[in-house]
Amino acid sequence: MTTSWDDLLEGIDSPPAWERKRKEVKARFLELIRDSAAPTPPKELHLAVEREWEEDGFHLQYVSYQVEADERAHAYIGIPHGSVPLGGFPGVICLHGTMNWGARRTFGLKPEPDDPQADKGHAPGRDAALRLVKRNYAVISPEYFCCARRMPPEGPFDTTQFYRKHPNWSAVGKYVYDSRIALSVLAARADVNTERLGVTGHSLGGQGSIWLAAIDNRIKCSSPSCAASTFRENPTPLNWSRDHWYVYFPQLREVFLAGRRVQCDFHEMSALIAPRPQLERFALNDGANESQNHRVTMQLKLHELYRLLGHESAHAFLVFGDSHSVPDISQEVMLTWMDRWLKFAGEPTAARI
Repeated sequence: MTTSWDDLLEGIDSPPAWERKRKEVKARFLELIRDSAAPTPPKELHLAVEREWEEDGFHLQYVSYQVEADERAHAYIGIPHGSVPLGGFPGVICLHGTMNWGARRTFGLKPEPDDPQADKGHAPGRDAALRLVKRNYAVISPEYFCCARRMPPEGPFDTTQFYRKHPNWSAVGKYVYDSRIALSVLAARADVNTERLGVTGHSLGGQGSIWLAAIDNRIKCSSPSCAASTFRENPTPLNWSRDHWYVYFPQLREVFLAGRRVQCDFHEMSALIAPRPQLERFALNDGANESQNHRVTMQLKLHELYRLLGHESAHAFLVFGDSHSVPDISQEVMLTWMDRWLKFAGEPTAARI
């Protein structure tokens, strides 16, 4: 079957051949997100617990930490009640979508009374962090860099101010940079097992899950949800390079307008995760149907890579028909996927015992 993703494995017939190509793909991905423009991460994060309280079955903290010399980020950290397991709790970073109070929502919290989007974002299924911490995971849910406590004057998720400060960087590069620091905050805890770290997220958080896992090998398991369309099989690719509001990749606008291909598309980004376990979840009717049909063939091509690397069981995908949502089946599959790889060493039926 011929697909749009066949270039992934052209000329690749062995794990060493893939490893050589992987280095080239990673270089193109770092170029895409303009990683060379990123500042040096701070040596000291100066973590501060700003608030903490008890929820049903877990302890919750609202923390802040340094991400740039003049900038602090905020996140919610949930720790299960009860004794710490031998080696520490498995940990998951949960990335939220484009909702100002998205980090709160992942833990099942209501928006603050003065939140500008308090009347939005109440769709069910966005509480992955809550589900995970109640399943005995330590979970961090960081606030995005242009919302909540760092909301710019233009409003939630407007990147105008960011590009004034960092004209040569990209919002995606900043997202990955901040997410890696949030992962370090979680991993630095004495009650967290640093060899059992995962990532999940929905919508923008689904995209961020792919990008973080692609670049940070500390992530041992990933499960993005509804990560939208790719670049090449997309009737509206300019959504990736708008001229207003949230601008992912400003440099790609002229590329799309000229009809050229981007140097690194989602099949290669996801391939950077291999052979670590990844489970992508998406709806065939989330946006343009044809785009999502192509996403299915992209997953089949990724499975060929996992087969080549001898890790076929570490790749899976779930397709449904519930639009841009997190139906029960999607949430449950994510939870059992995390259990399988972060608790039971990949054993497919251990959770039933």
